[in-house]
Amino acid sequence: MRMVEVVKQFNLKGTNFLKGHMYVCAEDIESQYRSIHGDCLGMSYPIEQVYRPYKGEDLNDKKLMAWRTGGVGDILFINPVLRYLKKKYPTCHLRFASACKESLENVPEVNELYSMPFDAALLKDCDYHLMFQGIIEGQSEESKRTHAVDLFFSYFGIDSTHLPVEDKKPKLFFNQVEMEWLSRTLKNIGITDKDFVVGIQMESSSPLRNYPKEKLKAIVDFLLREENTKIVMIGSDQHTILGQWYKSNKPNVIVATNYNVRQSITLAFRYNLIIAPDSFMVQIAGALDKPLIGLYGPFPSEVRMKYFKNAIGFDPKVACSPCYEHDFRSCIRGFPSPCFSLMAIEDVLQAVDYLKFKSTGSHFNYMGGFLLEPNMVEAEKYMMSADKGLCFFPGYYTHSNIVRVDTNKFVKPDISDLSTQFERDKYPFVVYMREFGPNHISTYQNSRTMVRPGGYFIVYKRDSVEGLHADLQKDIGNSGFVLLYAKFDPTTRETLIISQKPY
Repeated sequence: MRMVEVVKQFNLKGTNFLKGHMYVCAEDIESQYRSIHGDCLGMSYPIEQVYRPYKGEDLNDKKLMAWRTGGVGDILFINPVLRYLKKKYPTCHLRFASACKESLENVPEVNELYSMPFDAALLKDCDYHLMFQGIIEGQSEESKRTHAVDLFFSYFGIDSTHLPVEDKKPKLFFNQVEMEWLSRTLKNIGITDKDFVVGIQMESSSPLRNYPKEKLKAIVDFLLREENTKIVMIGSDQHTILGQWYKSNKPNVIVATNYNVRQSITLAFRYNLIIAPDSFMVQIAGALDKPLIGLYGPFPSEVRMKYFKNAIGFDPKVACSPCYEHDFRSCIRGFPSPCFSLMAIEDVLQAVDYLKFKSTGSHFNYMGGFLLEPNMVEAEKYMMSADKGLCFFPGYYTHSNIVRVDTNKFVKPDISDLSTQFERDKYPFVVYMREFGPNHISTYQNSRTMVRPGGYFIVYKRDSVEGLHADLQKDIGNSGFVLLYAKFDPTTRETLIISQKPY
């Protein structure tokens, strides 16, 4: 961090830099300014020359100047800390500066709010200074397992472990002018009180953290089939073309790329649900207590979303994740990042429906496909003759003689984690149902090993094809099972195979 002298007045991005003043900015920003207005800048000095670091002193009747570069989400991590300080030291005077100050506008704990770079003269009459740089960007073990808000608390020397969850969540505040603007804007873009509005942030600032566009488009297309559902695609000016790709000719998709940051935050007040990668809209949703789907890869969702209500974080199960990379380039292992390759569209859609049902009491219509019970009449006698069975099924199928096993946490199975110990020898047969995608193959294969001699292995799949039916028959027969029943219905495209493990 540097203090840069201005020798000739100039204006950049709406900010006037006055001759004879010095401005505090990061080293990379100074380099950018010198490349554009080098003749306007003089000497620069390290901030340490005037820096008086705050180290936990009593702030009553004192002034503290704090600042940080970084995005909107990063600034929201500081929000609970400022609230704590103002509560503990009610007569302290807080100044804050950031390149993304919008999330702190109207926050009552902040007495003065500035944009960066800021005039170094603001430091002179302050008793203490604090810059929040390099806290969550590091690769320390603490940063890998600790929520970002707790990291900022610890930077102040504050033990936040005893604080209630509510005190660790950021808060947003809107004035009357902003609420009136929101009302006019919603009317102009065609959002009514009857609409269920899903806000989707298209991308983060780093390709490393972005969910594949094709998968996100499939989610959008599914949601658009729903009555009274509108999708707002969130982004900046640079995402306008991408937003039009999502919209195509669909009237219920609204491309929200012509709003500034504060307006985008204000619009989020109306969303019923938000889907976002690891970026600022995750923190905005959490601050507003909005139902939230966080799509994570390089970082575990817990260190960013743990304190939010009604929030579901998706974390991929691949060997290289989490990698804790902050890089603003694409992943070195490919694009899009491989950690998103196993994040199934169906799982995201079920999570979206779960949160909608939790908040409104109603399901999306597309859940009919997920909730559809299979026709297992032919298998009924085998199920009833067994003591108990394991049912692998990413859905809601139930049977009086079945214990459901499902890694999908939204369906409330009897057993959700196959890594935990349970008495497998009590289960004489396994029903593995419906899914045979790449990420289900290991479950399908492992389930066969749980069948004890004399037990049944029953496979059912909707939306099957005859070739898959034949391959499954061959695979099961080659695995040491005796085939008792096999049927493929070309009309309903259902596969049913019943086998028994010999004694």
